[in-house]
Amino acid sequence: MGKKIKIIECADQLGLGGTEYALQLYCKYLDKERFDVTAVGLYKGGEREKLISDLGINVVVLNGDFEKFETLIRQTDVFHWHGYGQVDNKLFAFLNKNKPRLIIQTNVFGHFEKSRYYDLIDFDLYISKMILVRRMKLDKAFADQYAYKRKVLPYPVDIDFLKGKDIEPGGQEVIKFKQMHNIADCFVVGRVGRADDHKFDVITLIAFKEYLKYNREAKFLLVGATKNMKSVIKKLKITDSVVILNNTSDMRQLLTYYKAMDVFLAASNIGESFGMVMAEAMSMGVPVVTISTPAKDNAQVEVVDNGVTGFVSYRLKETIAQAINEISSNPLLAKEMGKNSIDKISCSYNAQAIVYSLEQLVFDKLGVEFEKRPSLIVDWGDNLKVDYKNRCNELFGEIDKLGKVKVWYYQTLAFKVYNKLSGIIRKKLS
Repeated sequence: MGKKIKIIECADQLGLGGTEYALQLYCKYLDKERFDVTAVGLYKGGEREKLISDLGINVVVLNGDFEKFETLIRQTDVFHWHGYGQVDNKLFAFLNKNKPRLIIQTNVFGHFEKSRYYDLIDFDLYISKMILVRRMKLDKAFADQYAYKRKVLPYPVDIDFLKGKDIEPGGQEVIKFKQMHNIADCFVVGRVGRADDHKFDVITLIAFKEYLKYNREAKFLLVGATKNMKSVIKKLKITDSVVILNNTSDMRQLLTYYKAMDVFLAASNIGESFGMVMAEAMSMGVPVVTISTPAKDNAQVEVVDNGVTGFVSYRLKETIAQAINEISSNPLLAKEMGKNSIDKISCSYNAQAIVYSLEQLVFDKLGVEFEKRPSLIVDWGDNLKVDYKNRCNELFGEIDKLGKVKVWYYQTLAFKVYNKLSGIIRKKLS
């Protein structure tokens, strides 16, 4: 065995967010016989410091100390940056001064700045096809769209951990939970997410009320609720049909929530750049009903295969309710979709396969011998555009002209709101 490849997995901080979770999974699954791994919190640490350290990984929190960063980077072969796409000028100035053999960016939000420092990045990896399609469309005016280094490598989902006997709750445990909350004999629609109005579209609750016309005994399990969500529930007069629970960092408890659901209903005001909660629900065999949001982030149409692992609907209460009813009234379809969901997550987002795909990229670029296996990295090409366009067009349900007007109006309005929110977020990040 030759000298190990020194790799730094780095993010702004090491908190409990999805970006940091992905970093943790790379640290966990990188081959320790071939890689010497260091996790770095560039500006601050957080709850994942201990979680990563417990994996036997060296963790360094720099608190913005770039002199210490410069010392670290001089000894590094590969720098893997987990960021939002904006160029951190101070970080990249030091990378320019002491460039490792390879710089990789996992681009969470698909942002891009026309900067000389962008040329330092060898591979810009987008976490969904949708983000890359949108990025290339936005950059079509540029002579160089960087197609040679822009690729797709999805977020890793730790399916082996989630399906482990010590983590995945058993049937009796789920039954006991449902009995405790008086939902044992009900069809359960559910949502898990941050208590954040930006991450929750009220069409979720409006559509559930519409679904109650099909099944008055149904319940909605809402994990993570804001004051506004509770107000909407009250105004819709569905309080008796909704069970509200606080979010949790206890994974076994979280998986119990998922497994108590018959359908996971996912609709976000800002769309999804990936959709980890949907992937987690699907890993538990839960069909997903979601909406297409082409004016915003829209990775949910990739995670959910319409008619196979669930349904992708228009943002209309009628079609969403019909999609839920299609599943609730057909147990065989629900079972098949649940099985397909587990297969989809296992095949397309398995953490070990995704990390090995990154390893192969590194080995190939550095000229290191390796065993070639199928890679989950997708290069830019017209097939991505066609697939995304088809997924946006081939939605569940039939809608009339008025429905099309409603969808158009919402998407136009949403696009304006999204741009405004994006501007605010960019200012906060800069």
